[in-house]
Amino acid sequence: MKRILIAVAALAVLGLVPGAAAATASAAVTSAGSPANAALVTTPDVVLINQPASRVCAGNRFTVGVWYQQFSGGSRAYRVLVYNPSGTLIFYRSGLASPTAWALWHIRASRVGNYHTTYKVKNSSGQWFKYRTATWSHRC
Repeated sequence: MKRILIAVAALAVLGLVPGAAAATASAAVTSAGSPANAALVTTPDVVLINQPASRVCAGNRFTVGVWYQQFSGGSRAYRVLVYNPSGTLIFYRSGLASPTAWALWHIRASRVGNYHTTYKVKNSSGQWFKYRTATWSHRC
């Protein structure tokens, strides 16, 4: 199962770091056996998110979720939104990510089409950072 590490470069977003790259927020795909890319700009504000499957059969489920690394510090706030192929919000959760266990939810892809998942995490300056992904539901 893939995990996404969301790293928000708060100082670069605010323009406090001279010569900072234009892309200030980065996401690194990590798996159980591969380390995160060390070249990414990171700050202590990290919430791990579960990368949903890119394709599922119609009628099956895909998993969304969050987890907070206790040693990383920063805000634990999150929001998870899932939209169906017609653009209707079908799932919403918000709160503080748990440092002890993953909070996982299973979303049923009842229709054929693209389901859009939006994760929002709050950085230390109180701004929300978005990460969007799509899951394609098809006939099997």
